[in-house]
Amino acid sequence: MICNAPGNMVDRLWLSLPEQYPTINVDIFQVMPNHFHGIIIINEVGATLVVAQSQNERFPSKRAGTRPAPTIGEIVGAFKSITTHEYIQCVRTNGWPPFNQKLWQRNYYEHILRDQTEHERIANYIESNPLNWDEDKENLKKPGVPSG
Repeated sequence: MICNAPGNMVDRLWLSLPEQYPTINVDIFQVMPNHFHGIIIINEVGATLVVAQSQNERFPSKRAGTRPAPTIGEIVGAFKSITTHEYIQCVRTNGWPPFNQKLWQRNYYEHILRDQTEHERIANYIESNPLNWDEDKENLKKPGVPSG
């Protein structure tokens, strides 16, 4: 599937998420005309360990960090917020068509991939999703759907 300018923006901002969240990697993803699929890999879970120098240099104190790994909700929320903000800027500066009320749906679907087999199944689904676009009920150019 070939992306338009807004699709390219979503693509670019998805790929930049690890810059904002260094403990994640983005895996396979697909920008669709009316939705998005992507896999996020969280590399560190739980609190980080911080080594701080105490008064006695021979015995540094060790304590849990105050910033644990981000949640999927935080990452997805940031992604939606950043893309919405940039889209609004491009409506003003680049003449992109405005959207009605919300760019993204209120929630999102998440699923924990527990093994390599499940990862491969979901990755294949994401990769092949454009092949199903002609049958998508929201595809206004779907064969047999009256235009207008």
